[in-house]
This record gives sequence, C-alpha cells and structure tokens, in this order.
Amino acid sequence: MPCPEKFKESLRKFNVDEKTIARIEDGYEGIVSKSPKKVKAAYFKRAVDIMNQDTNPDIIQEVFEWNACCKGGSREKASKAFAKENSTLSFSDKLEKIKSVPYMGQPVLNEDGTLTLHAIYYSDGDKFLCACPNFTKVNRDYPVSKNYCFCCAGHFKYHYEIMLGVRLKTLEIISSPLDSEGKNPCVIRYVVT
Repeated sequence: MPCPEKFKESLRKFNVDEKTIARIEDGYEGIVSKSPKKVKAAYFKRAVDIMNQDTNPDIIQEVFEWNACCKGGSREKASKAFAKENSTLSFSDKLEKIKSVPYMGQPVLNEDGTLTLHAIYYSDGDKFLCACPNFTKVNRDYPVSKNYCFCCAGHFKYHYEIMLGVRLKTLEIISSPLDSEGKNPCVIRYVVT
C-alpha cells in the first residue's frame, strides 16, 4: 500500500511532470499516512486518474511498483528462508510449493512461459474486496483504475523474485476488485526476464 509521503517522493523520483504533481497534490497538500482512510482513498483514486491522463504508462507502473508494501521485515525474511530451503527445486516445483505459503497467492505457469498470479482473494460473500489497506473497509461509490494495482503487483514481484531466484516483469493487471466494483478478483501476469 502506498503511503502518501512515499508516493509523493516517488512522483519526483520517477520524473513525473511537475504540472501533473501539482494537479495531484492540489487540495491534498497536508495528506499523510495518518490521514483518514477515506481521504487517502480519494487521494490515490484522484492521483491514478490524473496520471492515467498525463503520464507514460511505464512510469505509472514504475511509480506504483516502487510503492509496494511489505518489502522488508518478516515477509522478506520468510521469502529468503523459502529461497534457501527450496534452492534445489525446479522453477515449477518452487511455484507449486509457493501455493502453500500463506498470503502469497496461487501462481500458475502458463504455456507461453508467463506466470499468472491469482493473488489473495478477500470477499464479503457477494463481492471481491481489495486487500490494500487504503481501500479496505472504505465506503466508496467509484471504481479505481487497475493501474493502482501495480502497487500490489510490485509486492508480489519483489517476494517472488526472492523466492524463485529469477527476475520478473509485470506484464498486466488482468483483473481487480477496484475497477470492477468487486466483480473480479485480483489477478496479475508476469514474465521471467
């Protein structure tokens, strides 16, 4: 999940146009991690909408992937332990074993060599819910662009690279609860580079 402070830093790090940054920040100059969730959700929805209009798609992807959460701490230690413990397994055997790792989704190796990740599925019984804390339990009446989901894609990419011992590139966000109003789950496609 991007925090507003890190997100603002990343806009400049990846050379997003200053006029675009000004449009994103207009009215949200004081937003911080401790701001109410509803405010953060509206901020990030607006930010991705503005970026979709004004910013190269590759830069949008880089910004959101860089903002991915849980890249350190216990999740990183667990990923490194998995890599060490399973270093002698084949790529496909590692993928199969990842399916039993809590909160790491269900990876599928496609015939074309790409990897489809069926990420963590949360639902309220009727609809799929977004796992991102910026949008969980936020009553909203608007869809959010799938480009926001490159943040989540970056989280899985980071850990899968460690666990599998390969480099990955996110090819697409296939589906998302955010842009489908809960009709579709979170599914991401990668390629080994």
